[in-house]
Amino acid sequence: MTPEEAKSYIQSRGVFGSVLGLDTIGRLMQQLGHPERSIKCIHIAGTNGKGSTAHMISTVLTEAGYKTGLYTSPALISFNERICLNDEPIADGDLADMTEQVKAAADAIVADGAAEPTCFELETAIAFLYFREKQVDFAVIEVGLGGRLDATNIIPGPKCAVITKISKDHTQYLGDTLEKIAAEKAAIIKYGTGGVVMAPQSSEKVRDVIRKQAWHFGSRLYDGEQYKLEQISADLDGQTVISHSLVYHPLGQFKLGLLGRHQLENAGNALAALVAIMDQKYPLSFEAIRRGMAKVKLPGRFEILSKSPMVLIDGAHNLDGIQSFVQNLDDYFLKTKKPYKLNLYFGMLADKDVDGALKLLIPRAARVSTLTPDNERAVDAETMAEKIEKEYGQKVTAFDSPEAALDTLDSSDDVVNAFVGSLYMIGSVRQAFFENK
Repeated sequence: MTPEEAKSYIQSRGVFGSVLGLDTIGRLMQQLGHPERSIKCIHIAGTNGKGSTAHMISTVLTEAGYKTGLYTSPALISFNERICLNDEPIADGDLADMTEQVKAAADAIVADGAAEPTCFELETAIAFLYFREKQVDFAVIEVGLGGRLDATNIIPGPKCAVITKISKDHTQYLGDTLEKIAAEKAAIIKYGTGGVVMAPQSSEKVRDVIRKQAWHFGSRLYDGEQYKLEQISADLDGQTVISHSLVYHPLGQFKLGLLGRHQLENAGNALAALVAIMDQKYPLSFEAIRRGMAKVKLPGRFEILSKSPMVLIDGAHNLDGIQSFVQNLDDYFLKTKKPYKLNLYFGMLADKDVDGALKLLIPRAARVSTLTPDNERAVDAETMAEKIEKEYGQKVTAFDSPEAALDTLDSSDDVVNAFVGSLYMIGSVRQAFFENK
């Protein structure tokens, strides 16, 4: 199987949709000799901040000398980005080898009467197989959707389970209240879970759900509130922060490579997870933590592509994400001593809170354009433009491609060109930007 054939095969499984449940992934893992059981995992669920938290943990562990796997979703440009070893995407040759083995296993279980594995189930199997093949010390695993019935939850009790901030999203699958959603996500906590990181939450009822799950399985709880960071200074190259946790007192002030106040909470969650790992007798030096937190990068999340012209991209794809984006936009550009004007490019999926996002974004924008994210659930650019014009009385330009939108960047010194919305749009914009430089 060639790398192209491997990627084509994975994509072809999309016709089987998204199916929650562990039956098929369980049979697939059995056919492959249960690679998931040989891996020490750090499992991350939540509504927002999963990717940032996962990347921070992975980068620090790598800096500490551990061979570290990382499995996240979605990819911005290439599928390979989703499965990393020591923060490097899986090589095409390895991807082809792993996919060939997983395809053989999938064919075998289907012949034996099992359902066809979905795209995500195959991707998850490929990741676990690759991590076993490379004999990783740790694998940092981001949940795809929910937790309880997500394919990644086939792993035994992880060394650490991280529950990031819970908000309403995917309610048709996870429930219509924060407590129901929290219960689905907290189900990654099970027998054998060494530590549980509970991020700061907006609801005490959500905190109770997570606490009870941790206590039920005898897992030590690490409260993210105790690891919150304080921002000392910030610019477009990163931010200087400090932790007031006694554990991290020796760190003093240190650099965080990711931009935005929302990353302070994600970094606190990552630091709490690292304490949970250290408490289980896996050594980590403060110098490795310092290097890792400064080095970590996360493409597509409040990322500056260019300073002249000023071009910013952010895959804020739900209301919580948009709220964080707006706060960061104000902090870095709109409410500074020399404020910028906002040239906004927007695109979102129809099943997200489009109205809530527009309410925050449009009043801040001097100019508005729309794009269609590369996904069947997207609101097309023309429809979005008509909606904004009708509801906000603002002239909007709809573009049919990222390239066309990028041709209209404003190069004025006092303008920030910001692309925000679905990661399916942000990935296309990022790729087009660098291909045309």
